[in-house]
Amino acid sequence: MSPSPHVLIVSTKLDVATDVVVSLLDRRGVRATRINSEDFPFDSFLATTVTPNSLTTTYRFGALEPVTLEDVSSIWYRRVRSPERPNTMLQGVYDFCLREARSALLGSILGTNSRIMSPPASIWSAEHKLLQLETARLVGLQIPETVFTNDPNRVMQAFKTFNGKMIAKPIRTGFVDYGSEQQAIFTSQVLESHLERVNDARLSPAIYQPLIPKRFDVRVTAVGSRLFVAEIDSQSDPEASVDWRHTADSHLPHYRSSLPIEVEAGIHKLLSRLGLNFAAIDLIRTPSDQYIFLEVNPSGQWLWLDDMLDLGISEAVADWLAVSRK
Repeated sequence: MSPSPHVLIVSTKLDVATDVVVSLLDRRGVRATRINSEDFPFDSFLATTVTPNSLTTTYRFGALEPVTLEDVSSIWYRRVRSPERPNTMLQGVYDFCLREARSALLGSILGTNSRIMSPPASIWSAEHKLLQLETARLVGLQIPETVFTNDPNRVMQAFKTFNGKMIAKPIRTGFVDYGSEQQAIFTSQVLESHLERVNDARLSPAIYQPLIPKRFDVRVTAVGSRLFVAEIDSQSDPEASVDWRHTADSHLPHYRSSLPIEVEAGIHKLLSRLGLNFAAIDLIRTPSDQYIFLEVNPSGQWLWLDDMLDLGISEAVADWLAVSRK
């Protein structure tokens, strides 16, 4: 008989998706231990012992019973956030403690033989959009011609190549931290008037692609071998036409959908090469029904899709984690 499943979840206090999955596991009677990364290292403990014959890791978080990693059947490395700096701690000391704690926590997970939804190393590499695009190209998915550059001359050249219809988006981080607030950076169309300040492009590399006509934006959420497909009618709202997230309309039309067999096969190959069992994939469905790959988010959100379309993504995550075998 297989041992009862025990799921370890590395997440944050503010991640509502984790709340939902933990609740679903609890209803099924599946033991789930949640590590909120904001608690480590100042309010929790980790101990890993390596001998010539074994490796053992134990976590102790707050009032929770100690957890031995080797007794865990599945791990969900969801996301991490940094703890607040204690008032009496110098910034340099805080930075040191944070780096050491993050390395110890993630190192313990990297060394385990438990099933992992998506290994941290796979998530880190898959977050690089150049790797995503090249892997998508190699597995046969259609991708847009793309320029990664901070060279103003290459930006001008790309603008001409794309016949004056071009978008720009960040390579990695979708926001700027101004201290008191964070400002989101959305995918935006580059107009000819913007090129008057093209020399500013040298300050940071960015992604430049043609402005592709859309019928729908397509969000595919992958959980193991299952794909959940939603089409977003971004063209019904001018503010959402270039980037569907850039709208205040909470009722932007969403529809359940499916993918052509060859696109499904390409996504499965893509995720296999990237080493991911969970991901959110963004595509464009053109007016001629071509599917163009844009990017992968290895830790993407999905709850709004379950709320709007009842896709059952949260249940699928719980299904994957609840498998008892290692």
